[in-house]
Amino acid sequence: MIATMKQLCFFSLLLALLLSSVCAQTQTFLNKKEQAYMDEKQVLNVYVEPDIYFYTYTYDNYLNGYAIHYLRLLAKKLNSELRFIFDISPEEAKKQLALGMLDIALLTQTYALDEREFQLSKFPVGVLQPALLMPKIYQTFPDLASMEKVRIAVVKESGFDSMIRDKNPDANIESVESIEELVEKVRRQEVDCAIGVHEHFHALLESKRIATLQSIPLRNNADFPILKLVLATDKENIRLISILNKAMAHVDYSEMVFARKRFFPSDSFRQTHIKVPLMQDERFFLMGKQMLNVCVIPRHLPYGDIVKNHYQGIGADTIKRLENDLDIPIQLLPTQDKEESFQALSDKQCDFIAMTTPLPDAEDRFVFTSSFLDVPLVVLTSDDKVYVPDFKTIQERSFVIHKEHPMIETLRLMVPLMRLDGVESNIEGLKRVENGEYYGFITSNLVVSHLFQHHLANRLKVSAQIPLSIPFGFAILKENEMLHAILEQSIKYSLKSEMETLVRKWVPERSPKGFDYHVVLQLVLFFMLFSALSFALYFEMRLKKSRLEVATQSLDALNQELESRIKEEVKISREKDMVMYRQSRFASMGEMIGNIAHQWRQPLMELSAILMELQAKVHFKKQLRDEEIIETISSSNRVIQFMSHTIDDFRNFFSPQKEFQRFCINAVVKESLHIMNATFHHHRIEVEVREHLLDVMANGLKNEYAQVMINLLSNAKDILVARGIVKKRIVIEIDEDAMASTVVVWDNAGGIEEENLAHIFEPFFTKEKSNGTGIGLFMSRMIVENNMHGSMSVKNKKEGALFCVRLPKVLTP
Repeated sequence: MIATMKQLCFFSLLLALLLSSVCAQTQTFLNKKEQAYMDEKQVLNVYVEPDIYFYTYTYDNYLNGYAIHYLRLLAKKLNSELRFIFDISPEEAKKQLALGMLDIALLTQTYALDEREFQLSKFPVGVLQPALLMPKIYQTFPDLASMEKVRIAVVKESGFDSMIRDKNPDANIESVESIEELVEKVRRQEVDCAIGVHEHFHALLESKRIATLQSIPLRNNADFPILKLVLATDKENIRLISILNKAMAHVDYSEMVFARKRFFPSDSFRQTHIKVPLMQDERFFLMGKQMLNVCVIPRHLPYGDIVKNHYQGIGADTIKRLENDLDIPIQLLPTQDKEESFQALSDKQCDFIAMTTPLPDAEDRFVFTSSFLDVPLVVLTSDDKVYVPDFKTIQERSFVIHKEHPMIETLRLMVPLMRLDGVESNIEGLKRVENGEYYGFITSNLVVSHLFQHHLANRLKVSAQIPLSIPFGFAILKENEMLHAILEQSIKYSLKSEMETLVRKWVPERSPKGFDYHVVLQLVLFFMLFSALSFALYFEMRLKKSRLEVATQSLDALNQELESRIKEEVKISREKDMVMYRQSRFASMGEMIGNIAHQWRQPLMELSAILMELQAKVHFKKQLRDEEIIETISSSNRVIQFMSHTIDDFRNFFSPQKEFQRFCINAVVKESLHIMNATFHHHRIEVEVREHLLDVMANGLKNEYAQVMINLLSNAKDILVARGIVKKRIVIEIDEDAMASTVVVWDNAGGIEEENLAHIFEPFFTKEKSNGTGIGLFMSRMIVENNMHGSMSVKNKKEGALFCVRLPKVLTP
């Protein structure tokens, strides 16, 4: 018994030790003071903005999203609980954070939020892409330099107004209270465009099904940098921000992979579709960074330049390729020159420098990747110089080179006897060679191609090639070994093989080359070959001329015959058109009669009931009072008058009309539904009308437009009935944009077979031969396109077929 008790105590002690080790394992990265802080602070009050898709959102009052999932991972790591507050504004959250009423706030880092006010987390929770919201009819978007001519809307206190005014104080900016109001102002064209967050715009356009607007992410645009979502604490609460930074560094990133795939859309940067073969810790490094900042060497085309805060050139396309390969956004940090770029890298303002060459005196601070582009050096001379196969024969001549060229020191070491002077620009170097001040201008062959493409250099040519190449790669801080390994992998598996395609965009396919002694021989051979071909062509042309005269006579006779046949075919075609038109009218009359029958069915039954009551009293010889006879006659007259009005309605509705008039599309759709109402009620078809605007006006033939609507509704009814759909439904949407009015009609019958979709508007095409002539849609399209200058199209959506009818706002008959 005693032995059993000892064993039980031993196992209990062992279990307690295991549990304590498990609990301690979640917080071993905290020091004693930080651990004591967390023990005292069991519940953390956290503010999150509820509508930052896809980071935070509410559904049935339940808070969800990637950021919420991430915060719960942190809470699990710290063995604490979170209480989310999301019913206050960001400005109110900042005040409560400063007063100690909140412990943590998830905020967007803009000009309105910096480290002077709060402690910010070292790692971002996510990134938000600035975007431009504007109508789809606009093909270009405004530039900051001319924004005073454009009406721009932003959300109040979002920080975007400060970004715009820093570049252009005269910009015409209107602030609104919410993202919904922002979208409505652009939709109603009260402003030209809006600037906000792409994730906000994308989610709102999708949820409200707004198809007339587009959200354009402002990538590679230093005027609107990518925004970071960070965790903020009070300025004095250094201990809590230290705890959060340590917890974020120890999060299990394998769970984050699952969360990103779950919450982020497929077209966003998720760091889960990395094309470069990386190690798992390298992938997690990118996921923790969320984004990369890049510095570049400006004024260095075709390799790269910053124009209006946009990066251009081969380097810009290389960065886009790197973004795609690593599945991570890369933000440009603008600098003025090479020295400022390397200083920004030293200060950790950017993560790496693109399109740079190794610096001999910087090995203690920076590390350089292997080259992904090697560009040979050449010598540009005046066109009277002969081509020199061996550079050593001219190495003692005088040369000029750009003063910031990366290969100056290497050239001086390789050719000590060479006289080499620097100039401020490539254009200055060209002019000095043209003026005879120097023998040649040393540069790379890509720069030569770019200069010859964009500048006049008629008296210059490439006369020699130097056995030396410029290696272009990336520069990284020496301590950042992980990023260095990632970029090396990207160069090895992707960039190096893609450079030929990227370079071809910025330089001509054929670079200027020098002439050597083989040129004259090639020209003589070419002239002899050209002469022989010319004589052969001359005799061939003489022979063909006689044949052509005979062929011309035959062609004249054939043309006369074709002309008569064409006249005959045109006559037959017109007769067919008349037949189709008559058949279309007969089909419309059949539809009209069917609709009248549905409208009359109920009044006829009512009239029958009135007369049956009178017949019953006569049959059973009951006494008929004068009042009863008069009432029966009055009721019968009322029903007959209703039936007569129905005939008038249909006659007026289908009367022909050939003059254009301005009419309300909403009213025409309602009249069409009134005509079809009895038919829809008979077949139990639910009809929903979505009027995005109440008075959508158009110019055209009102009655013919109404017949088109009737035809579309009738076709939808027929297919719903034919396919036996249980819950039959037709939806009509009415909208307009700056160019045209739009009516969309779709049903839930399952759509049109793909092989029939291209033939649906052809005459006599129908899948139900017994139910129609097949010319209804053909004639409808002719009415819209030929008679009213509009357009009519069809496509399949998930529920069924969707027909779209568009009429321009201003029409001339």
